[in-house]
Amino acid sequence: MRKPPSLARARWLRAPGLGKIFAAIRAAGGEARVAGGAVRNALMGLAVSEIDLATTLPPDKVTEACQAAGLHVHPTGIAHGTVTVVADHRPYEVTTLRHDV
Repeated sequence: MRKPPSLARARWLRAPGLGKIFAAIRAAGGEARVAGGAVRNALMGLAVSEIDLATTLPPDKVTEACQAAGLHVHPTGIAHGTVTVVADHRPYEVTTLRHDV
């Protein structure tokens, strides 16, 4: 029987840039989780090329927190609750969890 895939050993989860974003959001009182295609690909054993995050903080608070941590933030989809945070030269889309669905 094949062992089910796990994210526990995923190298990309230990990327310093990703850690900086998690730390900034946590410091602002929020929570964040990896979401979307990165999780799907990792569980399917495929390469992870993009990492998206879902957070409890609204975009303005994500922006404040990440800028305070020295990260660059671009308002790529504010209407949808999304900003792009650049950490260690890599973009991460960070989207606020929705309450309307």
